[in-house]
Amino acid sequence: MADENEDFEDEDGAEEEGKKKGLPKLVIFGSLGAVILVLGAVAAFLLLSGGGDEEVVAEGEHGEAYGEHAAEEYHSTEVYYYDLREGDGTEETITTNIRSSDGRPVIVQLKLTFESSDANLGPVLEEHLDPIMDQFIVFLRELREDDLYGSAGMHRVRLELLRRVNLAIEPAQVDAVWIQEFMIVD
Repeated sequence: MADENEDFEDEDGAEEEGKKKGLPKLVIFGSLGAVILVLGAVAAFLLLSGGGDEEVVAEGEHGEAYGEHAAEEYHSTEVYYYDLREGDGTEETITTNIRSSDGRPVIVQLKLTFESSDANLGPVLEEHLDPIMDQFIVFLRELREDDLYGSAGMHRVRLELLRRVNLAIEPAQVDAVWIQEFMIVD
């Protein structure tokens, strides 16, 4: 019987020693994990913040000439804007119906402007007006009313309109589509 009591005492003592030894290991591994997480967060921040690509112009006799050259390169690309226009020169308003969740009629009206670095894009857009309008109306009719709400919805619409106008006027390219007016009429 005495041997059994000693066994119990040894097991209780071993449990207490295991808790004492396990606690420092737990603290070490926990703090190591926290340090790794902090270092990972710092690394992600530095990688994703993308430090500026600004060039530092050295002052002095060569700095001024370099600064002028950089300014000329920056302003060398001009941007041209083209409104979506009908054949008679008036601004085109895209008007179409879209699907609503409850079956009521919903009409969307848009006025668009195209941005391009090509000065000769105007005649190309006029020449391809019918395919452009066809692409836009087919896309808009596929939308639901909920797809148009919020900044994310408008961004997706602009990107899809850009993709479709570039498909219609290939090989010419439009750089951006700007929505000048947007109205949902119930």
